Amino acid sequence: MNFDELKNLVSMGESDRLEFKRSTGQRTQAAKTACAMLNGLGGFILFGINDNGDFVGQQVTAKTLEDVSAEIRRIEPQAFPIVETLDIGTEKSIIVLHVAGGGGLYTFEGRPCARVPLPA
Repeated sequence: MNFDELKNLVSMGESDRLEFKRSTGQRTQAAKTACAMLNGLGGFILFGINDNGDFVGQQVTAKTLEDVSAEIRRIEPQAFPIVETLDIGTEKSIIVLHVAGGGGLYTFEGRPCARVPLPA
């Protein structure tokens, strides 16, 4: 994904297939969302975007990515979302998780998760 594609995606706002997380401090909730997306149509989880769709970014290190991966490994059966890091300048980046959906029943800590579409 390039920066223009990311801006276009963010401009659509959050939905049942797109979730914004301000930082990887919200990685447990993001893993539950990933589980729900795996059980549904898939989607994207973006770390470094606030609820208003503003690009806030965060510093991303190897440990940051390992922490996100460790949370994703709590999903059963094992899931393999595509993880990308996009630099937005000022030493900050956005982490993009692309989650494929429709692959069976997934659980997080033994519980299945589902996305509920937002009201129009």
